[in-house]
Amino acid sequence: MKPYSADLIRALSMAIGLVMVITLFGHYVIPPYVFVSPGYPFYAAGIVDHKSISQGYSGGEPKTWYTVSIRLFDDDPVNRIQSGETLAYIVTKAGWEMVEWGDTVKIRLLPDVRAEVVELFPSLKLPEWHGLAGSASPIDVEIVSNKSTYGVNEKASLHAIVRNSPEEKGWTGNPIPLKLTLFKTSPFWVFKNGGKVFSLPGNSELQEIVLQPGQEMKFSLEWNLVDDQGNSVPEGTYYVRVYLGYFTENEEITLSSTTMIGVKA
Repeated sequence: MKPYSADLIRALSMAIGLVMVITLFGHYVIPPYVFVSPGYPFYAAGIVDHKSISQGYSGGEPKTWYTVSIRLFDDDPVNRIQSGETLAYIVTKAGWEMVEWGDTVKIRLLPDVRAEVVELFPSLKLPEWHGLAGSASPIDVEIVSNKSTYGVNEKASLHAIVRNSPEEKGWTGNPIPLKLTLFKTSPFWVFKNGGKVFSLPGNSELQEIVLQPGQEMKFSLEWNLVDDQGNSVPEGTYYVRVYLGYFTENEEITLSSTTMIGVKA
């Protein structure tokens, strides 16, 4: 078995039902499988079916597009796509990093051929079809917290762990070392009721490591139980997601994990 083949991932992802169309919009050269967006506010909701990165040109300059494919709950009349079908929308790089396979999202289509993620209900684990797209791997990513429930004045202390665990993940090939590109300071997000409560952007400094079979690395995360404005968060259940990096040979295969913690007075 040959892991992480970009061609295999793209081919099988297309088989899931990704709509492939080439569309021109003004001076933009739109990557294939992305439709245009309207000149008026429009929202679409569904389950994230796939994430991808493509290159092209806009205004004569090289351009990278980050797209999120959504299996729609309702019709998208702008692009003539019916509910149950899948369509890819262009999002920002930050939005692409935040979203993961299996999430339930609501997006707002913008008039400049982009979409903004306005609601996100995180999935706690990758869906089964993630493996069908060729992204199955011996890598395991997990977030663990020192407590499941915190008081409003406490600090949540968490660890993100990335492991090369071929036996635990049911890897059928020979155990092999894996080359990973990881952030030195990983971005993470906190969500509640579909809204982003807090985010730590991390930085662009990367480190390339080789993780041997059975080896793991641990990264510390801290959240002071405040929102992006610095206000203490109310009681409730919160989802914490971290994005550690990606497989060096394929940036589309992201290393992320999500956990759930409680806050009470």
